Amino acid sequence: MRSLDGGPVVIHPHQPPPPPPPLCSLVQQIAPPQYHMVQYPPPPPAQLVFAPGLAPVLEAAPEVRDVWARNLDDELSKIAALLPHFPCVCVDTEFPGAVHDSDTPRYLRGPRENYALVKKNVDDLKLLQVGIALSGAAGRCPVAWQFNLRGFDAARDKHAPASIAMLRAQGMDFAKMHEFGIDPAAFAAGFFRCGLGAGNLTWAAFAGSYDFAYLAKLLTGGRPLPDTLEEFLALVDALFGRMVLDVKHLAKCCVRGGLRGGLEKVAAALGVQRVAGRAHCAGSDSLLTIDVLMAMINRFFWSTNMYVHARTIVDLA
Repeated sequence: MRSLDGGPVVIHPHQPPPPPPPLCSLVQQIAPPQYHMVQYPPPPPAQLVFAPGLAPVLEAAPEVRDVWARNLDDELSKIAALLPHFPCVCVDTEFPGAVHDSDTPRYLRGPRENYALVKKNVDDLKLLQVGIALSGAAGRCPVAWQFNLRGFDAARDKHAPASIAMLRAQGMDFAKMHEFGIDPAAFAAGFFRCGLGAGNLTWAAFAGSYDFAYLAKLLTGGRPLPDTLEEFLALVDALFGRMVLDVKHLAKCCVRGGLRGGLEKVAAALGVQRVAGRAHCAGSDSLLTIDVLMAMINRFFWSTNMYVHARTIVDLA
């Protein structure tokens, strides 16, 4: 779920951060060695992976497929087979709210202050769900995957009680996740094995600072995020490639004045409906996000290169 504005962080803006280390060396320092991080060549010149004007692929009814430890390998194999045809990966994450807040209004915080807040929350909390939806030139894949992780214990781990109550109300079964959920290390290994870490995909999220931060923590063995914004952005480049899009930022670029608000509000403005699942469930939200992205491409980006907006993550740029 989306975080509240976060906690007080002391930043010294007059002290420029040190230059980030090379991408490959950064990931080798942070990622566990068994993940075999590879330095991929730069991606080819940006080109749209969508065909404007095409309707989403709906030969089958849209489905949000739950993934547990028992079916993790099978579902990752299916994703691996689909990636050549659907090379745009939309991600959403669910996590236990925010435990750090800020006295500084959001509109007064700069990117480094925002990142310090993201880091503080992500370092202290555990990821609950990862949602993945795929799209490409043929449209949207009719299946989205909801990966349910284990390891969170509300009696022991930090969380925002109101957030956990809301997630329970939306159907999240914490007891089932504790018993049958995916080990985070198994998800990370499978992520690289199935090709999601190949570095040549398009990645998208809506207001993606927390989504990419939690995924980065998960994929680097649960270690704390890098200390500086520059190091974090280098890590995002290394893990996800350079074609990372923030759908909330794209929405602001669509029309004069932009499309404002959260995912549901932007979807409503575009006439896009949720076709499967419930709000604040990672699989359903990733599916809605990819449909919003495709609607914006068909209406506003059909004659322009949307990749000029790549690597602009809301609140971190």
